[in-house]
Parts: sequence; C-alpha cells; structure tokens
Amino acid sequence: MKRYIVTGAPGTGKTSLVQLLAHLGEVVGEPARELIAEHRAATGEQSLDGSPEIFVQRLIDRSIEKFDGARADGMTIYDRGLPDCVAYANVFGVDPSAALAAAQQRRYSVPVFVAAPWEEIYTTDELRQATFAQVTAFHDELIAVYRQLGYQLVELPKTSVAERIRVVTTTLQSDSP
Repeated sequence: MKRYIVTGAPGTGKTSLVQLLAHLGEVVGEPARELIAEHRAATGEQSLDGSPEIFVQRLIDRSIEKFDGARADGMTIYDRGLPDCVAYANVFGVDPSAALAAAQQRRYSVPVFVAAPWEEIYTTDELRQATFAQVTAFHDELIAVYRQLGYQLVELPKTSVAERIRVVTTTLQSDSP
C-alpha cells in the first residue's frame, strides 16, 4: 500500500488539493480540523477543553485511527499525518514522546508533499484563527519534524491547484516502478 501525505501550514490549500486527488485513490481528511469542528458543534466552544495536552492526545488517537483504517491496497493520500502531531505537540509545549512513537511506528510513503505558508491566499475562518506569523512558525516546526523522521520532502509551488495536482501526479508517476 502507498500512503502519501500532503502537509504544511494551515491555509495553504492542502485540503482543496487532497480532495482533488481523489482520482488517485482513497483520501483521508485532516484530523485536527475534524476534532475542532466536532468539539465546536458539541459545545459551541472553539478550543478543545482549553487543554493542549488533551487536544494533542485526541489528535494522535484520531491520526492513528485514520492510518490503521485506510484500505489495505492501492493508494491513500492524507491531509496531514502522524508527524504533524509531533509538530503540534512541540508548538503547544506538550511532551511529544507519544506522538513521536506513533509517527515512528506508522510510516508513510515518500515523498511527503509540503505546502508552504502563502500570505496571499491565507485567510482565517471559524476553525482557523492563527495569525500568519503563527502559521509560519508551525510550518517551520513541521519541516523540522519531517526531516528528523527521515522523510524526503517535495515543496508544492505557490501556484494554481491544477499545477499543484500536476506536480503531485508527475512526482508519484516517477516514483512508480
């Protein structure tokens, strides 16, 4: 099974790209955004219990669930992966050891596709409240974590979704035997 990740800073077009890559195989949505939306729907509150530790643990659990629940054949494309949980833990000042262990036990295919911060398209919404400076800091942490875990990274160009799809599909075709 091939498991590819599209990661990067919030608000960089990852989710739109992943949804449009569904023709390549199974797509798996972003766990953090799901958790925030579920919590907000249940409580009316933006944050998850106000506890970064609880949020990170739920994020790890949901990410493991998504990894383990992917189909056994073909290709799966993830909107974020377990290494992102390590970055979240680091940024929130939470012990990253559980996230790191999960990310080391459950490996994804390479390369990992990275969407860099892109100020011209960055917007906030009811679930995304971070400033652009916070987004950039998170992106830097993501890159460090993925490199620490030994992943090869392919930075997506700051261009149209169609061009980004072309980059992903061309890269994946060149990686196929």
